[in-house]
Amino acid sequence: MKNRRRKNRKNIVRFPGGIHLNIGVVTFLFIAVYIVINVFHYFTAVQIRNYEVVQGTIEVNTSYTGLILRSETVVTAAHSGKLDYFLKDQTKAANGTLICSIDENGSVSDKLNAAVDSGTVLKGDSLEEIQADIRDYSKSYQDSNYYTTYNFKSDLSGKLMEALNLGALNAISDYTDYARENQYFHLYHASQPGIVAYYTDGLETVTPQAITADLFDPAAHQKNSLLSLKNAEVGQPLYKLITDEKWQIIVPVEPEMKARLADGETVQIRFKEDQATTWVNYTIEQLGGQDYLILYLNHSMIRYAHERYIDIHILLDQQSGLKIPNSSITTKTFDLVPSEYFTQGNGNSNQSGLIVEHKLEDGTYSPAEFVAATVYYEDEEAGLSYISEETIQTGDVIVMNNSTQRYEVAKTADLKGVYNVNKGYAVFRQIEEIYHNDDYTIVKSGTSYGITLYDYIALESSAIKEDEMINQ
Repeated sequence: MKNRRRKNRKNIVRFPGGIHLNIGVVTFLFIAVYIVINVFHYFTAVQIRNYEVVQGTIEVNTSYTGLILRSETVVTAAHSGKLDYFLKDQTKAANGTLICSIDENGSVSDKLNAAVDSGTVLKGDSLEEIQADIRDYSKSYQDSNYYTTYNFKSDLSGKLMEALNLGALNAISDYTDYARENQYFHLYHASQPGIVAYYTDGLETVTPQAITADLFDPAAHQKNSLLSLKNAEVGQPLYKLITDEKWQIIVPVEPEMKARLADGETVQIRFKEDQATTWVNYTIEQLGGQDYLILYLNHSMIRYAHERYIDIHILLDQQSGLKIPNSSITTKTFDLVPSEYFTQGNGNSNQSGLIVEHKLEDGTYSPAEFVAATVYYEDEEAGLSYISEETIQTGDVIVMNNSTQRYEVAKTADLKGVYNVNKGYAVFRQIEEIYHNDDYTIVKSGTSYGITLYDYIALESSAIKEDEMINQ
C-alpha cells in the first residue's frame, strides 16, 4: 500500500505559480483605454465651425431705394364693355400697333375667348416662334441660373397671350369687321411708338422738380394692375405708353454722400434686381430742404418698366484681399517689449525668447532665466514686439543678453486678429484690416504674423480661447 502511494505521488505535476499575461487580454485593454481617451478628448474639446480663408472683394457702396421717373402717357377707355388685350406687357409697340379692344355687348369678346380656348388659333409663324424659344431655353438652361426660369415663364406667357388673341381676332375677322361697322366693337392702337405697360400708380406725371419726401413711400403709391380687368368703363385707364428711352432715378441722400459726390459728374450704380451695373451722369439738387441725387439714364429702360421704386447700390470703390467673416474677429491684449532684447535659447536651442527676471510678491525679482516667447506682431518703426501676457507680466524685467541693459515691462496694446485652427488647436493670428461691411472684412494678405489664403480659422471667435483644442 505504501509503495502504491509513493508511486501516485510521483505522477503529480506541479505548475509554476505567479500571474500569467494573456496577449489577447492586453491588446483588448490597450484598445479600450485608447477609445476611452479619444471619447474623453472628443467631449472635452470645443466643438467649433471653421471657415476657409478666401480671396475676395467688398464693394464700398451705399444702398438706396430710388424713385423712377420717365415719360409716360396713360390711355383711358372711350367706351364701356368687355376688355381684351392683344399685346404682352412691357413690349415695344410701333405706331399703330393693336393693343386692346372693348366690346360693348360682349358677343365679339365671347367669340374671341372661345377661339382661344379651342387652341386652333396657335399655328404658323407664331407657333414656330414659341417652339423655337422653348428649344433655345432648354438647350441653354443651367441649374445655377434657375432664377431665369421665372423670366422665361413671364415672356412665354406674354407671347402666348399675344399670339392666341391675335390669332383669335384673325379667325373671326369677318365677325369683328361687322361689329366695328356697327360701332359696338372698338380696337385701341398705339398712337405713337413706345413701351406698353399694364399698370398705373398715380405718379405718371411727376417731374424731378416736383419731388417731395412723401413720394418715397411705396405703400402710399401701390401699383394698380390693369391686366386683371375684364370690363372697362369710360375714362378708366387701359394701359400706359412709355414714350422715351431717357429716364431718371431720384434718390434722397445724406450730407456725407452729397460731399463725396460733390465734385463728380458720373458714378457707377448696380441694380439689385438683376445685378446689372452701369455708369450714369448725375446732379444733386435740394428740394424742400432735402438733397436729392438725380441719376440720368438713356438705355435699358424697358428692363425696369414694371418698377416705380428700385433698389440700387452706388459703387464708389472696391477693396480686395483676404475675405473673412466679422464673427471670426477678436481683440487680444499684449505686452510690448523692445525687439532688440530677443535672443536665442541656451545650447543648441533655436527657440527665440527673452531673459526675464520675474517680479515676486514681495517686490524682489527672481534670478534671470530664459523664457521662450512667441512674437504675434512687430512694430518695426517703433522697434516693439507684441508678446502674450501669459509669457511675462507687467512689472517683470527683461535683460539684454551679454549686456547690463534692463527693461521693465509696462506697456500693453491691443491687436485685432482671428484664431487659426489649422493644427487642431486655436492660435491667435494678427490681421490688418483694409475695409469691412456689416458681414465681412477684407484683410491684408502676405503679412508676417497674419493669415494666408486657405487657412482655416474659427468662425465664431467668442466660442474659443487661445491654445484650446477643438473638434473640427
